[in-house]
Amino acid sequence: MQLPTPRMQGAIASAGALLLLAGAASAQTQPLAQRRRRVVSLKEALQLAAQKGPDVAAARAQAAVVSVGVERAYTAWKPDLVATGTFDHTSAPQEIPAIPGLFSQPVTILAANSRFGTLQLTQPLFSPQGLFLPGVAKSAADAASKAADEAREQVLLGVARAYLGLQGVEGLLGAARDAERVALRREEDAKARIAAGTDVEIALLRAQTDTAQARVQIAGLEGQRASLLPSLEAFTGEAVAPEPLIAASSGVRGPAEEATQPWERTFSVQSAIAQVRAGQGSVQYDNFLWLPSVAGVAKGNYNSNTGFAKTNTTYDLIVNVSIPLYDRGIRYAQLHEDQARLQQAVANLAASRARARANWEGARANLMASEVTLDQAVLQARLATRAQEQVEVSYRAGVATSLDLTDADNKRFAAASAAAQARATVEVRRTEVAAAEGRLFDDLGR
Repeated sequence: MQLPTPRMQGAIASAGALLLLAGAASAQTQPLAQRRRRVVSLKEALQLAAQKGPDVAAARAQAAVVSVGVERAYTAWKPDLVATGTFDHTSAPQEIPAIPGLFSQPVTILAANSRFGTLQLTQPLFSPQGLFLPGVAKSAADAASKAADEAREQVLLGVARAYLGLQGVEGLLGAARDAERVALRREEDAKARIAAGTDVEIALLRAQTDTAQARVQIAGLEGQRASLLPSLEAFTGEAVAPEPLIAASSGVRGPAEEATQPWERTFSVQSAIAQVRAGQGSVQYDNFLWLPSVAGVAKGNYNSNTGFAKTNTTYDLIVNVSIPLYDRGIRYAQLHEDQARLQQAVANLAASRARARANWEGARANLMASEVTLDQAVLQARLATRAQEQVEVSYRAGVATSLDLTDADNKRFAAASAAAQARATVEVRRTEVAAAEGRLFDDLGR
C-alpha cells in the first residue's frame, strides 16, 4: 500500500485544522443562538401557531368577513325607521281668504316659510329574502369557517414537519458528534501505536479523515438546523426550539379504519359540503322569487301649515304588498347562474372527496412503511454497534486492521443516523395521517 506523501499529509492536516476551527466556532456560537430560543413541546408549538400564526389569522379574518353575511341576511326581517325634515321658502305662497259662512279666518295652504317633518317606520312582514337568504348565508359562513379550519390544519402540519424535522436533525447531530468522538479516540490510539512502533502512519491518517468527515457532517446538519429554526419561528410567531426527540411525545393516534371513511371528516370536505348546501339554498331561493313581499308602514307627519285639517300633525297606517310579475328576466338569469354554481360546487365536492381519500390512503401507507423502516433501522443500529465493538476488540488484539475499524465506525454512524431519521419520519407520518383525517388540531393542539 502506498503511503501519503508529505505534501498530502500536510494538506490533510490543514483541512483537519480548518474543520476543527470551524467546529469550535460553531460550538461557541450555537449555544448562544439556542439560549435565545425557548424550548417548547410539540403541543405548545402547535398551540402558538394556532393562536399567533399569521396564515391562521388571515384565514379566520376571511371567514369573519363571510360570516357577516348571516347578519346581513337577517336584516330582511328588521324594521326600517327614517326621520326627514324640510324647510321650504317659496315666492308664491297659497292662501284661501276668509269666506263668510265657510271660513271665518284665512286658510293657509302654503306659507312663504313652511316646515315639514316625517317619521316613518317600515316593518317587513313577509319576503322571500327573509325566508331563504338566512339559511344560504349560514351555509356560506359554515363553508368559510371550515375552510379556515383547513388552513389551520395545513399550518399545523407545517409546524409539525418543521418541529419533527428539527428533532431528526438533532438526532443526526448526536450520531455525527458520536462519530467525531470515536474518530478522535481513534486518533489518540493511532498516535500511541505509532509511538510504540506497532502501527504505521496510515492508521492516523484514516482516523483524521474520519474526524474531518464527521465534522463536515456536523457543519452540514447545523446548517440545516439553522434554516429550519426560522421556519418554525415564522409558523409560531415566536423564537422557539424543539425538545429532544426522546423527550417528546406527539400523542398522535394511529389511522382510523377505512370503513369509517375518515377522509369525510377533513375540513376541506366539510367545507365543500357546506358550499353545496349554500348552492342548493340559492337555487331554492331563486325558485320562489315570485312570492310577494308584504310590509307594514306607520308614518307620522308634521306640517307647519294647518290647512283644512286644522292640525299640524297627522299619521298614516299602511300595508304595502309588492308582487313581482316580470323583472326583465333578471330572476331567471340569476336562477340559471346559481344552478351552474351548484353544479360547480357538486363537482368540487366530488374532487375534494377524491383528493381527501387519496391523501389519507397515501399517508396511511407512508406511515406503515416508515414504521417498518424504523424497526429495521433500530435493529441495524444495534447490530452495527455490536459489530463495531467486536471489531474494536479484534483491532486491539491485532487481528483486525485499521481499515476494518474505520469501516465499522462508518457503518455504525450510518445506522445511527438512519435510525434517528426514521424515528423522526414516523412522527411526521403520524401527523400527516392526523391531518388527512381532520384531527391534527384535536390530537396535538388541545
